[in-house]
Amino acid sequence: MSQPKRIALAGGTGMLGAAVVQAILARKDLFYLTIITRSSSASKVPVSVRTIVVESYDNPENDQALIQALGGHDVLISTLNSAVAVELEPKLVGAAIRAGVKHFMPSEYTLDVTYPSARELGLGNFIGARAAWADRLAEIASTGQITYTTLVTGGFLDFGLSTGMLGFDSTNKAARLYDHGQNAVTACTVPFIAKAVVVALQMPVDQVENKRINVAEVEYTGKELLQICELVTGEHWHVEEVSTESARQKGKELLAEGNARGAYLNFATALNFDGCGAANLTSGLEFGSGYGLQRRSLEEIVREAVKPFQDSMK
Repeated sequence: MSQPKRIALAGGTGMLGAAVVQAILARKDLFYLTIITRSSSASKVPVSVRTIVVESYDNPENDQALIQALGGHDVLISTLNSAVAVELEPKLVGAAIRAGVKHFMPSEYTLDVTYPSARELGLGNFIGARAAWADRLAEIASTGQITYTTLVTGGFLDFGLSTGMLGFDSTNKAARLYDHGQNAVTACTVPFIAKAVVVALQMPVDQVENKRINVAEVEYTGKELLQICELVTGEHWHVEEVSTESARQKGKELLAEGNARGAYLNFATALNFDGCGAANLTSGLEFGSGYGLQRRSLEEIVREAVKPFQDSMK
């Protein structure tokens, strides 16, 4: 595959997708962007961007209008919501292959689902499904029909802080420390991931083709995150000590009850904070060297994430 120019993007109106759109548009000197969106979507896309409207993503590999529209594109990027990406991306890849698209970037912006401990914990649940699709994508690429690049980014630190999903509640100044907050973990913010996608499109083919690439913006521990949250807010936070093993067990209980989402959240939390390696992607701290990819400090990220909560209390 030569250096890509024409980029198609599926899922360009979501949280990450919208950021990726803006990051690609900022490099109009390098890329021409087409956004693929569903007719039922209420989200707006930039009026200056070519848009392909499809009725649904249910059967894209047989959607002749989509296949025709994808023709001439070098890369198809998916930023679809993870809840639907595992089901729909194999179909999108089928459509891309039929259209002659040479390269695909899946929506796997999360912890390393192929890491041994993640595979073990993912048996029979969403993490396992993501790992199975990662394996299948590699198999498809091995046939020469299409190539791929997967960016493994760890969690969205800014989103996790603003929603409390990491166990840090800015409103109530309360934190949940897993395993005493001693294990190191890496993460990225949404804008950083969007810029990392653009960097991956610019990198030499032999560095990205058919590879899973770790990407990290910052490394931290739960203790360090708590210290900075207290520094930024100027208040002492209430701390609850929890073990990652308890999160694993809770996930198994929820899975047995049929609560797949609750199970996934607990499993992901355990893998994120247990120090196993699925979410400590330290090699990713070097990603983008030489391409002007700027990383923010943990304090800068926390200040931006908690500012809306502080402003609301004034």
